[in-house]
Amino acid sequence: MKRIVIVCSLLFILIMTGCNNLSTPKISEDEAQSIVLEEHTKHIGKVKIISVSHKGKEYVVQWENKENCENGTDDVHDQTGEITKGEVLIC
Repeated sequence: MKRIVIVCSLLFILIMTGCNNLSTPKISEDEAQSIVLEEHTKHIGKVKIISVSHKGKEYVVQWENKENCENGTDDVHDQTGEITKGEVLIC
């Protein structure tokens, strides 16, 4: 009976540690901002970062370019720096 309890406990611990997705971000908030700025900088106007937040495994970066009449939100993966989702609104 003790063996069964020990084996079940070890399996439970292995499953829980395997499912744990709490890894530290490889890129910083500043790097996420730089990625978004580089992606949206064009010849017209200047891109301004409105806000940055970290949700799950992504940075959510809100930006605007008043001169070009654009604004939007980009999701930047905190491990790879890839923009996984982007929304752009044009006036």
